Amino acid sequence: MRIHCAALALLLAPGTLLAGPDLSGTISILDETFDGPLNRYDGRSGLWSTLPRRGNLMTNAAETVFIDHGVLGEEADALLPKVHEITPEGLALRTVAIPDDVLPALRDYMKATRQGNQADKIRFGTGEITTAHTWSQTYGYFEIEARIPRGRGRWPAFWLTYAGLGWPPEIDFFEAYGEGIGRPTKKDGRFNTSVHFDARGEGREEIYSTDIENPYADPGTDPKPNERPRGDRSVYTFNKYQDSAEYGADIYSDFHIFAGTWTPEKVTFYFGKDRDSLREIYTAPTAEDVHSPMFLIANDQFTARGGWWPAPEETLEQVLAPENAYMIRRIRVRAFEPELQLDMAAGTSAYDDRDSVILDTPGDDTIAPAAGFDVITLTGGADLIHLQRGKSNKIIRGFDADDRIIFDSYPFVDAKDVMTRLTQVGADVWLPSGADPGWPSTVIFRDRDVADFSADQFESRWPVSLDLWRAEAKRSRRPEFDIDGDGRLTGGPDGSWLNDQGRAIEITGGPGHDRFVIASRESNVVEPSAGSIDRIDTMIPLDLPANVEHGVARRPDALLRGGSGNDRLEAASPRALLQGDEGDDLFVIAPNATNVTIRLRAGDGHDRIRGAASQALLAMGPGLLARRSEWRLTEVPEGTLLTLGDDQSLLIEGLDETAVQAILPATD
Repeated sequence: MRIHCAALALLLAPGTLLAGPDLSGTISILDETFDGPLNRYDGRSGLWSTLPRRGNLMTNAAETVFIDHGVLGEEADALLPKVHEITPEGLALRTVAIPDDVLPALRDYMKATRQGNQADKIRFGTGEITTAHTWSQTYGYFEIEARIPRGRGRWPAFWLTYAGLGWPPEIDFFEAYGEGIGRPTKKDGRFNTSVHFDARGEGREEIYSTDIENPYADPGTDPKPNERPRGDRSVYTFNKYQDSAEYGADIYSDFHIFAGTWTPEKVTFYFGKDRDSLREIYTAPTAEDVHSPMFLIANDQFTARGGWWPAPEETLEQVLAPENAYMIRRIRVRAFEPELQLDMAAGTSAYDDRDSVILDTPGDDTIAPAAGFDVITLTGGADLIHLQRGKSNKIIRGFDADDRIIFDSYPFVDAKDVMTRLTQVGADVWLPSGADPGWPSTVIFRDRDVADFSADQFESRWPVSLDLWRAEAKRSRRPEFDIDGDGRLTGGPDGSWLNDQGRAIEITGGPGHDRFVIASRESNVVEPSAGSIDRIDTMIPLDLPANVEHGVARRPDALLRGGSGNDRLEAASPRALLQGDEGDDLFVIAPNATNVTIRLRAGDGHDRIRGAASQALLAMGPGLLARRSEWRLTEVPEGTLLTLGDDQSLLIEGLDETAVQAILPATD
């Protein structure tokens, strides 16, 4: 162990280094100690994803892929060394040589996921864990207790990256370099701490300023970020290379804690032997691009041969030895508890787009939080919570047997589907709903066991299937057509995207989540399965087929009509016409969908309008117009409620009473 005596004395001398993290005002999200089987996310339940988003395998190295068992098939799994393994010391993330007999299956997979041009170069596999499908957050405290593998070519990291689509932003709490074996290197004992950002938003438009300097920079150093070209843009980085020996540390022999606190003002990095010795080692300002949710990654990487940090051939066996793993003993994530408190007992509404702590009343409450990161605290009564899926996650405290949740726009078929997704994570239960492929969405039930829940506590309303054709790399990015000309298309077992191309086709869905595209009035869609979330995009007037409860009108002047269930009817084109039926329907109006007509009839149920509601015109049937004198407008936190009768209403989200008056039919 290399220890610089002067540096060690500095580390131990009181008052010579900045203090460790202040965790006051934070709440625990995750405290993972890896003392049981790895809690893999399998597309429904679990915590940790072990492959990059979409299932692509390539890393930043030409000869290495991220890999796990369960990807290449049973025969390959029997030969593939473990890259994720729970050991007495914690989770081992390994880099392995891929056996020759596994390479054909790997190359086939990479060709199927549009990385076939790189497949022949691959010789190594490495491990990672991420929360890409289960959790993201804005700001907080992030910590890993880890030991770094030896060997040039090894490049483990613990970091955050953007939860939406695209890159950056990124925060690297550490990227470490394997110690040279048999021959020291200049990177021995070193690790990098950094914040990456650029000017672009998710739509690639340049909306963020990059004119920023680091007010926390060390004296005598350049406070400006490093700039480097990347394609047609520039990426900027605040970073500092750390030498662990200067802190009296041997990161290859002992476990150490690497951590960081991300706030709206700055990102502060910490390092220490244990939590008591954590000290600030670098601080950078939070650039404009670094204020969106990010998910967590801990990964090994192997730059292999011919890369910028290659492993010498003579050390390869030692570098890839199973015992030379990136060892992770613990990962902790904490979030800042929202400062805004919404106390329903004091008459405050729970509907607020800002992050908030929501407090119920002692009685029975209906709680409908808005788009923020909310911590909902239940203390009594039989409460009903209406959750709408969005970019922010929810935490619920005190959820008991008498409480219920309506899940709005989640990818849940029904209550039984919800039950299969519940995941025990420490003392809490997580309910993940996946990513699309961005923006993972999860509800955390604090201090509960999976066995505490029953299906009658949950209802899924107006569900939306994840966009599987964007989220899964193995799927085609194009729909299936009637190539053989027999006038038939049939869905497969795992969901299909079927398009009639404007010709008369008999289309039959399968048991999975299907998407139908219809442009011919002569086509017929049959969906035999009621246990899936199916969607139909129509270019023509259409009545939703049986067992299809999600329709999108894509052409002007086309009437999309729902059935007797709770349907989701969307207008994605100007002058679309939407008409519900007896169920409780949701009408969604896209921003570009102007002059949309929504038809209502007596007995239609309790419906909602969401989106660009001011662009809608309400057309009422004769039965409703006959009792117009009974209509009542009431402003509610979500918008305005139009009561049309004892058992019929329309909630127009986002509009006040005056705006709703403007879209009502004119009086004679």
